[in-house]
Amino acid sequence: MGNTLINIVQQLLKRNRIPFDKEELAFQIQSHPSYPSLHAITGVLDHFNIENVAADVPVNSETLEQLPSCYIVQVNDSTGQNLTVVEKKKSDYILYTTEGKKEKISEEEFLKKFTGIIVAVEKTDTIQTSKKTSKIPQYVGFGIISMLAVFLVLKTTGSVFSISHLLLSIVGIVVSVAIVKQELGLQTSIGDAFCSGADDKKDCDAVLTSKGAEIIKGYKLSDFSILYFSTLTLLTFLEIATPAVSYTISLVAIPITLYSIYYQYAVVKKWCLLCLSIVGLLWVQALIPVLTNTYISSFVPSDYVVLAIIGTSTWLGWSYVKPLISEVTELRKEKIEGVKFKRNYTLFEGMLNKSPQRNTTFDKNQEIVFGNPTSNLEIVVVTNPFCGHCKPVHKQVDEILHKYNDSVKIRIRFNINTEDKSGNAVKITSRLLELYNNNKQKECLEAMSEIYEDGNVDLWLKKWGATNNSDYFLSELEREKEWCKNNAINFTPEILINGRSFPKEYNRSDLIFFIEELEENSQTIMSKI
Repeated sequence: MGNTLINIVQQLLKRNRIPFDKEELAFQIQSHPSYPSLHAITGVLDHFNIENVAADVPVNSETLEQLPSCYIVQVNDSTGQNLTVVEKKKSDYILYTTEGKKEKISEEEFLKKFTGIIVAVEKTDTIQTSKKTSKIPQYVGFGIISMLAVFLVLKTTGSVFSISHLLLSIVGIVVSVAIVKQELGLQTSIGDAFCSGADDKKDCDAVLTSKGAEIIKGYKLSDFSILYFSTLTLLTFLEIATPAVSYTISLVAIPITLYSIYYQYAVVKKWCLLCLSIVGLLWVQALIPVLTNTYISSFVPSDYVVLAIIGTSTWLGWSYVKPLISEVTELRKEKIEGVKFKRNYTLFEGMLNKSPQRNTTFDKNQEIVFGNPTSNLEIVVVTNPFCGHCKPVHKQVDEILHKYNDSVKIRIRFNINTEDKSGNAVKITSRLLELYNNNKQKECLEAMSEIYEDGNVDLWLKKWGATNNSDYFLSELEREKEWCKNNAINFTPEILINGRSFPKEYNRSDLIFFIEELEENSQTIMSKI
């Protein structure tokens, strides 16, 4: 499915007005072990805390009445079974293609295409959006710079044609960058708008990766496009040379546009709309010298020296920047493959099973157990409130309980110095045990989160108080400490999954990605016993 799957999920979230970060969404989908499949969609929606359901429903009018207004469906079309986004509008249904086009069909036609497979979402208050910095300041900054450049050129020349030429060059740079990103397999808004949904007549990738796209070794038409528009922008903005130089260069570029059109039409036999947009920009720029009757009428050495300096500087700059862009792109691809490999459950299970299995149960104990006490999937977290490395683990515990509370049993086992009976570690853990055993699980989890998050003992004790039965809960802490000693668990945090140590080859933050498979596997094992 390639980028099609990403576009489908983006359409689904947009239509349901659910906020998302395009880059993060694409990364999570591509790095999912099941990509490209339906399970990758539901897995990524779970990752962002977006309520969703995937189901195989009966194909009839009664079922359609019960479904939400917009969801993903599997349909039969000319290419086979494919996923698409559908939205109900009154009595009709609109299918949104990956290139943003709409197909309006009746309910009868939709039922003929519909296979019964759906993925629906619901907007909630717990949706996890991007943690990345907003790009709005970048866009605002670019807009301010562009306006200042236009103002300066207008003030210097007073020519609307010069301003038009400059703006066209700036647009040319933006489109050229989009072409380079398209060649590298990166998503852009411009690329999605022009190149989504390849067909028999339109295919940007086929044109951009063809042999004719490379003029000389290592340099494609996209490179020359960036160099061309960047040079013209600097030349116009700096106003060192006369406008006639920029105008005449625009005329000289026309033969290249004819070659591009011929190559797409006769050789590749497919059209690249991004490339054609560059052609359109060049033609409009070439109209300016024709309309103003401005050409190079005399040989001015300084103009050509300036042109050579700016052109060479631009080429040197791009020669330095392009390899960096390619390197970052390759690193991103490797990161996706690495994360995809790391999240493969079969590999994780193999590493987990290498660890010896410990007996984690106590008789008549008062230890803290969150989640579903009858779950076959047991996670033991050995921890200490004053352990700095335990803080992110407890954030992970909160997240797991939020997503999988009914599927997992999480035991909290303290490994602290119990000999210092008046120490803060004993005071805090005893109080946590007391809260839990007084049927205040919610308060216990809240208090635990606060001490691991803030670490201010005085404020914590002021809010939550101290235990009224320190000797009773101290015996429980001593038992937990003794269990850790007998099982050679000397450091915190330690995570045990059904008695086996969490593999050291993985980050502890990776645990949440395997909860579903671990729970399914635990159920399978118990059913065989």
